[in-house]
Amino acid sequence: MNHDEFPVAASATAAAADRSIERDALVDLCGRAVRGAGGSSDTARALAEAVVAAEFRGRPAVGVAHLLDFLRAISDGRLHGDPSPVVERRRTSIVVADADRGAAQVAFARALPTALDGAREAGVAALSIRNCFPAGELAHYALAAARAGFVALAATNSPALLAAYGSHVPITGTNPLAFALPHPDGPRAFDQAASETAWVSVRQAAERGDPIPAGWALGPDGAPTDDASAALAGALLPFGGVKGANVAVMVEMLATLSGGAFSVDAAPFDRGSVSPAVGLFLLLLDPSAFDPGFVERAEAHHRRLAAEHGADFGRRKPEPATVRLPAAVHDELEEWAR
Repeated sequence: MNHDEFPVAASATAAAADRSIERDALVDLCGRAVRGAGGSSDTARALAEAVVAAEFRGRPAVGVAHLLDFLRAISDGRLHGDPSPVVERRRTSIVVADADRGAAQVAFARALPTALDGAREAGVAALSIRNCFPAGELAHYALAAARAGFVALAATNSPALLAAYGSHVPITGTNPLAFALPHPDGPRAFDQAASETAWVSVRQAAERGDPIPAGWALGPDGAPTDDASAALAGALLPFGGVKGANVAVMVEMLATLSGGAFSVDAAPFDRGSVSPAVGLFLLLLDPSAFDPGFVERAEAHHRRLAAEHGADFGRRKPEPATVRLPAAVHDELEEWAR
């Protein structure tokens, strides 16, 4: 999924109803909610840490509110709440994991140490995860590798949501791509999807009764629409026309390398009891194997671009002490936790 936020002008009343919460308290609440939905301690820890990190990075579309999708999926059975991922190191630097219909974050946490070992040994490694639930914020995976000192490229697919190459129905996923650079001051990263906007952003617009901009989606009749509800019944559109469609297909080929379901074969992530069983791919590069000075050279380059042109790639933001959650989200998490 794309990870843009739909611009919202919050009313004073809505803002007053928000709940301010610190990071540790929010991780605890999210973890208890996952356990309440039927998730194991491993699933609770992995999901809570991932969505809270996204929330504190300023990505609420794939943050704590998105956890509600995971909770409902666990409860309904399309997300295995207590999976047993299997990790296999097939070659020196090729790692494959079966997520056992569980959260991608759980399989990733289990497989990443093996992939890091391979990358340290060979200078490059690839991790392919299959049979997992859609990945949430994709930057989560690339950033984990970058914090360990590696240049990282991550790719994942989703159930079919995107019309491409002139089709009028969804034939591929929104299929994000994330990239991260390591540095002692913290990684730089981007995370973007092949769609013009996020599916969750369209859903939020539909819930509010707001129109969506032209070029975001098609209605169920295959015609362009500014009706968010019609878009949910139709298809999202790629950014840049065929260029975005090409990115979506490239990402899908990477994501499904070890057996993840193609988007048109993946069950919906928001209804039913069947796992989408999609895939995730992570490429790790040890920059010191190419140039011992690359990390500092790249950082100096990006600082120059920011200073001279205001182009701050993957900018680092100071983490706030607290975040504000909509009261409805906070209260639903409490209900799940109970």
